[in-house]
Amino acid sequence: MTEAELSRSINDSFGASAGAIIAAYRHEYPTASPFGLFGAIAAEPFRRCAFEQAGRKAALGAAPSYVYVYSWRTPVLDDRPGTFHASDIAFVFDNAERCDHYSAMRPEALALAARISGAWVSFARSRDPNHPGLPHWPAYTPERGATMIFNEHCVVREAPEKAGLALIAAS
Repeated sequence: MTEAELSRSINDSFGASAGAIIAAYRHEYPTASPFGLFGAIAAEPFRRCAFEQAGRKAALGAAPSYVYVYSWRTPVLDDRPGTFHASDIAFVFDNAERCDHYSAMRPEALALAARISGAWVSFARSRDPNHPGLPHWPAYTPERGATMIFNEHCVVREAPEKAGLALIAAS
């Protein structure tokens, strides 16, 4: 996908807001390809609903809620697949070795699988996904929007994609 194709596609979906939406996502993902930006923008309905659900859960005050974005890109197929729905499942269950067609048996993939599965195990045991292999992962609140970004280097970001999500919601 070229920049022109990205612009045309986002314009077809969002009209006059397209330029601002692309700029907001370009700010979030400065090195992303046009198709990478398209993928992030296209995931908006799922991300917005996930953030909204986590916010509602937090408002109940009964139990913490944790939000993540899985963004590791497989090195196979010339980086074409990117991240896609359910691509994190092999990592959640620490099966990156069994899914070598996706993980390519890269050390960073195997290490990420251990970090992600460790978070799920920790959460199942204690309702808290934190463990020594991750940076501190605060519970989600609408005010802070703490979100774990699962990638080769895991980081917590506050309210990722907030500007782009707001622009899309207003379109």
